[in-house]
Amino acid sequence: MIFLKIFSGVLGITVLIACIYLINASAVVPDSVACDASDNNDIVLYGAVWCGYCEQTRQLLASHNVDYCEYDIERSAEGYKQYESLGGGGVPLVLFNGEVIHGYNKPEIEWQVQNQ
Repeated sequence: MIFLKIFSGVLGITVLIACIYLINASAVVPDSVACDASDNNDIVLYGAVWCGYCEQTRQLLASHNVDYCEYDIERSAEGYKQYESLGGGGVPLVLFNGEVIHGYNKPEIEWQVQNQ
């Protein structure tokens, strides 16, 4: 009987801690530094940490030594707002020198890299 009470107490505390962590981890927070397309940075990736195609896009851009900034649209209020204004619809979304690329479109991204 005592074991059951201790187990229930430990389980309850564990669930509470997990809930607090998940609530804080998923909160959309204001950005400390804006990530915008500008003269110095014409490429913006809108993605999410869980997105496999976003990771492939990161790797593709890195393989071509492309400088870009990235918004995690689930953690950045500003990033989400920009993502929606560009048509949203799924991640990754890449703003490449004014052109919007929806999804992981390797040929289009490579074409943009070669013609920038």
